[in-house]
Amino acid sequence: MAVFTVVAFHCRFPFALGGMIGVDVFFVLSGYLITTILRSGIGLPEFYWRRATRLYPPLLLMLAAYAAFAPLVFPTVNPVFDVLLAGLYLSDYTMAFWYQPLSIGHTWSLAVEEHFYLVWPLVILATRRLPVRPLMWLLAVGFVVATTWRIVDAHVWQDWHRTYFRFDTRMSGLILGALIAVMPWRLQGERVLLIGRISIYMLLVALLFFRFRNIWFIGWGGIAVDLAAAGLALSLVSGETAISRFLSREGPRYLACCPIRYISGTTPLPWRSGTNWIPSPHQSWWVGWRHSSPRSRTGTSRSL
Repeated sequence: MAVFTVVAFHCRFPFALGGMIGVDVFFVLSGYLITTILRSGIGLPEFYWRRATRLYPPLLLMLAAYAAFAPLVFPTVNPVFDVLLAGLYLSDYTMAFWYQPLSIGHTWSLAVEEHFYLVWPLVILATRRLPVRPLMWLLAVGFVVATTWRIVDAHVWQDWHRTYFRFDTRMSGLILGALIAVMPWRLQGERVLLIGRISIYMLLVALLFFRFRNIWFIGWGGIAVDLAAAGLALSLVSGETAISRFLSREGPRYLACCPIRYISGTTPLPWRSGTNWIPSPHQSWWVGWRHSSPRSRTGTSRSL
C-alpha cells in the first residue's frame, strides 16, 4: 500500500498529491521489521548477506537498464556517475546537497534503508543486555531527538531538498518502528480497531492534503505521518481487523512476498508444489521474512 501511494504520487494522480507519505509509512514498517529480525537471534554476517541478496539483484538490474538507455533518454547526464552514486547507496546525501543523481533520484530511499541496515545491527548489539523498559525509553528518546533534529534542520536552512532526502533527518520513522518491535504489550479489544481506524484516517488526510516540497510538512507534518504509520503497524500486529484480513488474502500476500523473495532466491515460483511460499492467513506479510524464511521454519539461529 505504501508503494502504491508513492507510485500514484509520481504519476501525479489528483487524489495522491500527498503520496510521498508512503515513504514515511514504509520507514516505520521497515524499522519494525528489521528490529524484529535482529532480535530473533540472527547472526550479523547472515543478516548482512540476506540484505545484500535482497537489495542488490533488482537494483543492479535497474541500473544496468538505466546505463543502457540513459544516453538516449537523458543525453545531457553522465550515466556512469549516476550509476556509481546509486550503486554505492550515496544518493540520499548527494540528492540532498548536489541534486544528483536527479534522473534516478528515487534511489535516495534505498540509500536511507541501506544506511539503516548498516547502523542498526550495531545498535541492537550494543543494547542487547538492556531490559525491555529501559530500551523502550531509549528508543522513545531517540525518536524525539531524531524528530527535533529534522525540524530544526528544516527551519534553519529553509531548504526542503537538504532536509527531505538525508538519512540522519529521516531516522524518526525507522526508530519509531523499532520501538513498536520491542514493546512487550499490544493493543487489546476495541482499541485495536479504534487505533487502526484513526491511523488510516490520518494517513488519508495526509494523502489528500499534504504537499511535497513544503517545509511545514517536512518539519511538523512528518510527526503526524510517523505516528499514524506507527498506529497502523501497532494495530496490525495486535489483532485481527478488517485491514489485516484484507492484507492476509492470497492476492495481497502474493504481491508483497513473492517477487522480491523470488529474486533473492529464497522462494520458488508459486506453481512449484510442496512449498509454503506465502505466510499463512492473518500473519503480517510485511514481516514475512521472519515468519516464513527457511531458517525460522527450522528453528535454528545464531545469537548476536
